[in-house]
Amino acid sequence: MDHKILTSKQYFKLLLLVYGVMLVAQVGTGTVFFFLRSTQANAMPSEVTLGKLFVYLVPGAAVVLPLLGMQLSKKSIKELGIADLLSDKLRKYQSALIFKYAFFEAATFLSLVAYFLTGEMLHLGVAGTLVLFFLTQLPTRNRVFNEVPLSPLDESQLNNPDAEVAHIPVKD
Repeated sequence: MDHKILTSKQYFKLLLLVYGVMLVAQVGTGTVFFFLRSTQANAMPSEVTLGKLFVYLVPGAAVVLPLLGMQLSKKSIKELGIADLLSDKLRKYQSALIFKYAFFEAATFLSLVAYFLTGEMLHLGVAGTLVLFFLTQLPTRNRVFNEVPLSPLDESQLNNPDAEVAHIPVKD
């Protein structure tokens, strides 16, 4: 398996790309579900039985899933040592970030499906709130510096946009 070498600038662009794709997936799905539900309101009956279940399930998942993702991500990042290779730290950080974002997406998609099936605007509001909370999770350079244990050499490499900082496995 080949490896692609990323510079500091490319690594941060990759993090932003992952974040952007996950944000667009949430907003795009919500938009599609909203327009489908609003244009097909007469053809789609509201599910009363599911509505009773979703009244408790959606808010619970909206609180628990993002917090769980954040905690598991922090736990994964805490396992990194300051003496580890920068490439390993950044790869593990990227994995932890994707894992955390997946929990946000799961909660948002559950809310959107609940809205689509029941027509309850509350569920759409919960999904919107989750997207707004997701916007606070933007992967910035400062966030990486605060969350990942970096040595002074690691920090100087990350501050240099042309420094080679990560090796990413690439399938041919």
